[in-house]
Amino acid sequence: MATLEGKARYQFDTDNTGAGIAIMILTTATFAASDSTVKLIGTAVPLLALLWVRYLFQMVVMGVWQVRRGAFGLFRTGSVKLQIVRAVLLLTNSACTFAGLRHLPLPVTTSLAMLAPLISTLLAALLLKDHVPRSKWAMVVLGFIGMLLVVRPGGSQFTWTVVYPIGAATTFACFQVVSSHLSRVDDAITTNFLTALVATAVLCVLVWMDQAETLPALAQVRVVSWLQVIFMASMATFGHGLMLQALRRAPLSILTPFSYGQLAFAALFSWLLFGQVPDQWMAIGMCVIAASGIGTMLLHGRKAAAAESAAKV
Repeated sequence: MATLEGKARYQFDTDNTGAGIAIMILTTATFAASDSTVKLIGTAVPLLALLWVRYLFQMVVMGVWQVRRGAFGLFRTGSVKLQIVRAVLLLTNSACTFAGLRHLPLPVTTSLAMLAPLISTLLAALLLKDHVPRSKWAMVVLGFIGMLLVVRPGGSQFTWTVVYPIGAATTFACFQVVSSHLSRVDDAITTNFLTALVATAVLCVLVWMDQAETLPALAQVRVVSWLQVIFMASMATFGHGLMLQALRRAPLSILTPFSYGQLAFAALFSWLLFGQVPDQWMAIGMCVIAASGIGTMLLHGRKAAAAESAAKV
């Protein structure tokens, strides 16, 4: 799933909103390609190994990127606790997403994971006691209707495995909040490096604890599956790099609606790779979820703009 993070001290290099949008659309394609590859790998590679390679690859790439641009403070952060929480949340998000892709069609997993903005609204109201206007509640209801259209209780897609993408959406909503706080104190590349570092360390411990089952399974993995794993990790890391470039060129509020382009790419790759085409109701549900998510972000942007204007008065 596309990760929209704070700009983290970046100023726009150029006032090129069109280029930022184009890069954002390409970003959603890379994330959809990464998820499609996970679906293609299936159970050929143990889940822990899949996650370990994904975050190890990101850690190496981001570390090299940081050194090449002359920023040697790889471990310098304004909040160690938030960095650890962010890493655990993203790792849990990835685990839920990968598990969901093993059991559900790609468009279904992607659609339900896109409920994150709506879940953020619910968490703000229930846990933080924030005032949520009726317009945002309307978007929550609309998103819930879209979810029902996608999974259709009583249909073939409605199984207990839908908890995986819903869990991914929930952890991603929390991840967004933590990322927003970190963007005020840390550089974005440093944050991505530290996230990958912590996730890799956690996965090393988990693999060691589960080595009796994981290691024999790894011995059975074919070369073609390892190549697919490397491609998946490359696409995920490349997507994060593209995201940073998009954020240099256009504001987050403008880019966010285009993140829902991942739904279209997920449907396309599902058709090309697996011959699975969303039926009429699923397609309508995907559009409804996208509309509710975009509506939620636009309402949030309008509120932020109003608050900023009031502060200037």
